[in-house]
Amino acid sequence: MAYLDLIFAQTGAAPDGAARSQRGRELLSLLAKQQGIDCHIDDWSPRGSGVPRHPALKAPYQASLSHRDQRVLAGVSNVPVGIDIEHARARHGTRLSALVEHLPEPDVRRAILKADDPLAAFYRAWTLHEALYKLASVSDETPASLFSTRLSRLATDGDAHAWLWQSKGWTISIVSHARDLGIHCLPGLTLRKVVTASL
Repeated sequence: MAYLDLIFAQTGAAPDGAARSQRGRELLSLLAKQQGIDCHIDDWSPRGSGVPRHPALKAPYQASLSHRDQRVLAGVSNVPVGIDIEHARARHGTRLSALVEHLPEPDVRRAILKADDPLAAFYRAWTLHEALYKLASVSDETPASLFSTRLSRLATDGDAHAWLWQSKGWTISIVSHARDLGIHCLPGLTLRKVVTASL
């Protein structure tokens, strides 16, 4: 069965990117240990070198990491996944129309602008693009850019599947080729399966 173990954690008072990355690697080591794999914290690939890699974490296992502000999302899966986390910014609300124009699919842009909460819909789309990009990157098909990805891949008959969680300005998106992905998240977040029409 395809599965993903996740930890969504606080990192403390305003740590810098390096501290968030270090905390993420600590969490990845903890998740790997739950699978019976000893991934010493010092042996993770360095920050800024792409997907976290560890010599002890062999196929089919894969590590995933995303962080924003004071939160870190870390995952270990037995299939390729892409994960992303974002936190709402007030300044994005003031220039939302311009941000939405960057998105490549006209139907997605229209859906965001018609949504009850356009800013929340924008973050759903944005994190799905990020997660699709990361999924492609770990599947050896790295797109030319973030917006080379298409949310239409998430349609009912698409080749990628997505799960979403959103609360209090935070958005998490997870994307996988696996149609049925067992997601175990600490703390217990309820992620809903989505298709692009449900943005």
